[in-house]
Amino acid sequence: MARGIGPADAGDAGDAGDAGAVGVLVGTNSSPRPIGVSPALEQVKDANGNPQGWWEGNKWPPGDCAGLWTNAAPNSFPRNYWEASFYCVVILGEFVRHMSAAGHRWHDFNHQLDAILAAANVQDELKQLEDLIEYRAGVMSEALKQRGSIWNYWRGILMCDSASAPRTYELMKIAEHVGQFQAQHYKAHFQRARPSQYSPSLLPPIDPPGHASFPSGHATESYLIARVLKEVMPQAASTPATPKPTPGNPNPQPIPDSSPLERMAQRIARNREVMGVHYPSDSLAGKKLAELTFDILIECPSIKDQPGQPPGLITQAKAEWQ
Repeated sequence: MARGIGPADAGDAGDAGDAGAVGVLVGTNSSPRPIGVSPALEQVKDANGNPQGWWEGNKWPPGDCAGLWTNAAPNSFPRNYWEASFYCVVILGEFVRHMSAAGHRWHDFNHQLDAILAAANVQDELKQLEDLIEYRAGVMSEALKQRGSIWNYWRGILMCDSASAPRTYELMKIAEHVGQFQAQHYKAHFQRARPSQYSPSLLPPIDPPGHASFPSGHATESYLIARVLKEVMPQAASTPATPKPTPGNPNPQPIPDSSPLERMAQRIARNREVMGVHYPSDSLAGKKLAELTFDILIECPSIKDQPGQPPGLITQAKAEWQ
């Protein structure tokens, strides 16, 4: 089922650079399909020479063909025709009904996040954000693009698009959607003020988003995407960087949290701090929430392989990289 990418996907998933591709699960084409007045090639008449009505009067109302065209016999709605942004809602329904292997549900993480917030020093964080102001010119275009379009950055790590890796794209959208759901839930719980509410000197170059600050939604979504993609992309995407051996350190150890997938998540989250709309502790909480959320998401029936059922999305997406 070849599909074109619709405007909703170009805006919501950052697939604008992929807008000429075809694939599955990437959004329907929203262009209208007008039906006008079409001249007849011929008039169908009965044995007495009287018009039977099909294209009568040089007009073709499509319903007039019902008696002449054979109806199809579909068994169900085609799975490959599900638009990714809608299928995310299906998975969200599974997500809220399931728990992690440790027995945690999606709303059980107040304590873990509260510990991060309690340890944060607002004045120290505001000072750090003031020091980051000088970097805004360098990241402005990137940060503005990442406000609603991060798919292009993720697919830039390894060559792919929504046509070559449609299930991978779908998993990215699911992680983005579930991450947003989680972040908004906990934002409403903690109600943390934005940095610029404390410090007018930050003067963010964009309006702070219309919701509370903690945890960072961009961080939650990005780290959850990184964790999901780690399950399916080639090992190179999730292998930590290792420094080159030196005489003083002949056997260097891998650098924690330094894989391409993790670095991309860090970059997206950090850019929000540079723009002055998030504290570093917001990003740290987003990372923690993503880790906890993944442990639930991986247990969802559509994500994980189930006995006697078709392969789950993780297995399907992984096959796209073999």
